[in-house]
Amino acid sequence: MSDVPAELYQAVIDEHRRRPRNRGPLPTANRVATRENPLCGDVCTLHLRLLPTPESPEARIAGAHFTGAGCALSQASASLATVALTGLTPAEARALAATIEALVMGTPSPSSASFDLADLAALSAVRAFPARHACALLAWQATLTALDT
Repeated sequence: MSDVPAELYQAVIDEHRRRPRNRGPLPTANRVATRENPLCGDVCTLHLRLLPTPESPEARIAGAHFTGAGCALSQASASLATVALTGLTPAEARALAATIEALVMGTPSPSSASFDLADLAALSAVRAFPARHACALLAWQATLTALDT
């Protein structure tokens, strides 16, 4: 992946910080998990609604919301996650989380799945700031925990 210009990173993160998508509880959630970053105090709770669809009996994420508090990066990443996760199967969501972790850490993706990362690509700029990796990955870790419950 090519380097993401700082302007794009800042624009995407700022847009999702100022206008978070899917922020607030999801009353119909059937999977919920909270992850905390003890180093900085960020907290993210992911609320997922998994349902089979008429087209496929396999469960899909029909809704994703988040609650929590923290830095602009952790909250923006949570907003980005809820948008990207909606419509995915649990297996696809796990593969996307692995892809995002590799993107942030600057390591090869363990997933063979191919995703159109769109705005998520802005998270690759975080790899230059190791102290911020945990902030960017908090929502994705909560997603994995929620899927495992």
